Amino acid sequence: MAPLSRHDEGQAASPAAVVADTGQPVSVQPSQPRIWYRRPSAQGLLALALYVAVWLATGGRHLVQGLGDAHLDQVSMDPNFYTWCLKWWPYAIGHGLNPFYSHLVRAPMGHSLAWVTAIPPIALLATPLTLTAGPLVTFNLLVIMAPPLAAWAAFVLCRRLTRKFWPSLAGGAVFGFSAYEINHIAAGQLNLTYSLLLPLLAYLVVLWRENAIGTRAFVVLAGLTMAVQFYLFLETFADLTVLLAVSLAVGIAVAGRTKRPEMLRLARHLGYAYAIGILLALPYLAYALTIKTPVLHGYTNLDMMSLAVPRPSSVTSISWLYHLSKEAGRSSDAGYVGIPLLLLAVLLAVTGWSSRLVRFLAGMLAFVILAAFGSVLYVDGGQVFSFPWARLWQLPIVRNAYPSRLMLFAYLALAVMTAVWLARTQASRWLRLTLGVLVVAGLVQDVGAFDVYPRSTLPTFISSGAYRTQLSRGETVVVVSTVGNAGMLWQAETNFYVRLAGGYINQSITKGSDLPRAVQRLAKASPAGVTRFENYLREARIGAILVDRNHAPKWVGMFWRVGLKGHPSGNVVVYEVNGCRSCRALGWAQIPHGHHAGSTAPAGSPL
Repeated sequence: MAPLSRHDEGQAASPAAVVADTGQPVSVQPSQPRIWYRRPSAQGLLALALYVAVWLATGGRHLVQGLGDAHLDQVSMDPNFYTWCLKWWPYAIGHGLNPFYSHLVRAPMGHSLAWVTAIPPIALLATPLTLTAGPLVTFNLLVIMAPPLAAWAAFVLCRRLTRKFWPSLAGGAVFGFSAYEINHIAAGQLNLTYSLLLPLLAYLVVLWRENAIGTRAFVVLAGLTMAVQFYLFLETFADLTVLLAVSLAVGIAVAGRTKRPEMLRLARHLGYAYAIGILLALPYLAYALTIKTPVLHGYTNLDMMSLAVPRPSSVTSISWLYHLSKEAGRSSDAGYVGIPLLLLAVLLAVTGWSSRLVRFLAGMLAFVILAAFGSVLYVDGGQVFSFPWARLWQLPIVRNAYPSRLMLFAYLALAVMTAVWLARTQASRWLRLTLGVLVVAGLVQDVGAFDVYPRSTLPTFISSGAYRTQLSRGETVVVVSTVGNAGMLWQAETNFYVRLAGGYINQSITKGSDLPRAVQRLAKASPAGVTRFENYLREARIGAILVDRNHAPKWVGMFWRVGLKGHPSGNVVVYEVNGCRSCRALGWAQIPHGHHAGSTAPAGSPL
């Protein structure tokens, strides 16, 4: 988002300013030596330290324990997928492989990663840590640092606009610890939680408008920022493209005659920066455009109720709000703003409408929230009506976007509005502090307990290196576990020692299971399904099936019933396929009654 004027706020203007909103000169006071803790750099470091300390003492404390363990939301597929990505990029580049296509997952064919959020910027930057400490330690540290870094980036922007530390600290917390950030952290989605590039891009705009950096430096740095965001997550880049155009239009509309030429120059320079970003993204585009884009299915609109009502499992002690949240139906997990913050935004718009910056922020906030509703307005989980622009969401690429994810930009606007309001108000320092705490406390009502598994889900079969004595390098295996994407986690930890048949890429591609379809169908076995399973083992040249004994689904007894011979190795059962020579067909009488509901392993099997 492009802030409109470096001199919008009397309190927020730089001491070196020479032109105010009215266009009249202002007096310039002789510069005084700054006390060290009032310097922006020192305050930035202090803000980061405070964010880290508070985060580690509250929501992040469970993540610090066992940095080398896989324990964050092990029901979901995403954490172990991103752990795999952290290892894949340095491995692919180091071995001269195409990083946008992997033959090591979903073997034997492999799968394109062109339309997958494989986080190359983060993976490449973290390569030294990944190679020395391993992908699990790297993943856990990245998860821990994401909210404080996002909050710090928003603080830097707010501090530049307001020149006030405490208001900016509250503004940074609004962005970095928003429902969007924390709920995606709980899901282990690194592509969504590393959102610091957006406030940093806005910060570059403010620096350029204050003549703190030259035009050439601004264009290059903004272009690099856009390119990194493109590779980090294409959907956020696409959202940014639209919102940059809208923000420039809104900026030009409220700038006034004297400031309009400057806004037009900004638009031109951002266009140059955008061209640089696209140019740097050409290696990806040249490959991705040859691959058919996946089609997203599902409910991704922002529910209007979720703006004010947190999820039932997350509400702490507000009884009447808890009653509402029990009735809230299907609300977005990333759209909660809270009543105090909504009231603050309205109050700032009403009391500060004369400010161009306030008008710009209010206009952008309204647009973003309206766009986040998507094609249909949902209230309390029910459809109310379709918007006139509903067909726009059916266009190519747009139809694959999550409207609710636009709320990331709304939180950035709310962060700046919080800082600006706290800096403008004439209330006492203690009252401002109380109001800032109230806003943040209202926001974190949506934060629930992290789904952290108490022990590592990585079996000793992998961590001890026992797999080397049981499997051949390059062998194709199937990993069966109730841990989400366990096979990709094991593969990353073994430095891609084996090829994986299966692996969860994303919900548009792999439809909810990390197992090959022929294997997954054994959960509801039939004679025809058993035959397809045996044919699959032969055609895909599966060397072994690895069953996680600590997290085995009930139906794995079918491997023994079809004739596969397994033996335990640590806490994994290894079924050597051997071309399925010992496999046998089964009739209905040989399949346990009610097997579709799950059955335990038969007597005599290794489980």
